[in-house]
Amino acid sequence: MVDEPPTNDKIHIEVFSTSSRIGLLHPNESLGYVTISLVGVVNNRRINERYHLIDSKNRRIQIKMQWRTS
Repeated sequence: MVDEPPTNDKIHIEVFSTSSRIGLLHPNESLGYVTISLVGVVNNRRINERYHLIDSKNRRIQIKMQWRTS
């Protein structure tokens, strides 16, 4: 719960591997990250976007977020 809409805030999402398949990844290795400004989520009530992970090898992540008020 927040008192004011978080229009000046950002969310940082980092993706980690959970297991090594074919020995290419180490468990808990960072696969990249994305930082998303919440102003778009608040103004549009939701997002459903695909982002390129920063510091990755062309990996992308699909993010769905919704802003609800009571």
